[in-house]
Amino acid sequence: MRRTSSILKKHRAGERVYLPSDSRDNQYILAEIPLTDNLINLICDGIDETSAKPYQKFYQTLSHKIFEVVEKHDLSHVNFVANNRLVRVRYSDEQQVLHTEQQSFFFYCPQHNSTFKCYFDGSVRARKIKVLFLATGEELRVNSGKFHHSVYQAIKEISSIVGLAEGEIKLRDHQHLTFDVFAKEKGGSNTLSHTFREIADRYESDGQNIEGEHTSITYAIASLPMARRLLKGAEIDYSSNEPFSNLYQKIEQAFNKSCDENMIDQAAMIAKGVSPFVRYDETETSDIEGELISIGVNPNNAESRFCAHWEADTLVDTLRFVFIADKSDETHHNYGKFVNQAIAAVKSFADEVDWKKESDDIIVRVHQHIMLQV
Repeated sequence: MRRTSSILKKHRAGERVYLPSDSRDNQYILAEIPLTDNLINLICDGIDETSAKPYQKFYQTLSHKIFEVVEKHDLSHVNFVANNRLVRVRYSDEQQVLHTEQQSFFFYCPQHNSTFKCYFDGSVRARKIKVLFLATGEELRVNSGKFHHSVYQAIKEISSIVGLAEGEIKLRDHQHLTFDVFAKEKGGSNTLSHTFREIADRYESDGQNIEGEHTSITYAIASLPMARRLLKGAEIDYSSNEPFSNLYQKIEQAFNKSCDENMIDQAAMIAKGVSPFVRYDETETSDIEGELISIGVNPNNAESRFCAHWEADTLVDTLRFVFIADKSDETHHNYGKFVNQAIAAVKSFADEVDWKKESDDIIVRVHQHIMLQV
């Protein structure tokens, strides 16, 4: 890991964000239930350890109970997941689920996809049960509070039917908005206005209050393909054990400069071929394990932090820039200025490296999460 000096915190970006009209909304909610001996006994009164698939009956019985409840609450796209993989949700016109060693990617279109399905191996005891609720319809952001309320009520009923203790289920509401920073340069002229209010405040204004305590994080991730033009101007010695050291130093310098110019004070550059996932963590622990890098963030910590992760002997397919908001980035309960600063930083970087904006994409995904216990 490489660290640079702190970046001065200033805030002067506008609060309203204008994004391409073809920006894509996603919302999904994960209910996480620890797989304990008590849960097994509540569902099927023990496990036959001599069976080739001792957990098959347990998974089937529990998933059937869950699907019966969620159908009563008019929730049409729900998945039962017990495979010890990180769940990822992405937009696609073609519905499909792809698994890697550590991740399960759910691709779907909110307008025309819906299903109830299970993903588990009856021979393996998962660490937790995950129930994945995917939002459907045309106006996801407008209806996000209603969707959250429906899921919350379904999970409360599931908890009661199964016999779980109050607070045993974690509910994680994920919302993200995805767009190409240079859609306008490619001919897109229409825009939509957003203010990115904190989720609980947005729900409250719609008459859908969050019950109990919750934690909240907001961040943005920019994904940049390793375009050939990034390699130009950097001395690359392919006979060296670390041929890409100068390249990554050049990219890191440009990224650091763009953050500095746009008052971004908490950010990370990742060029290690690993997928970042950001989570609420008061200790702010970051860890690389296999194909994943977890980044723990504490929105209540306003200290400046910048880090870069890269390996000088490996040329990655995609660069990822992570911009993290803290509580001071929230003005009048919205994160518009933070999103504008992140977009401006991406554009500054693109100018610095002579990005071909009219043909090459830089995709930004703005994430907002809340977590509560049911």
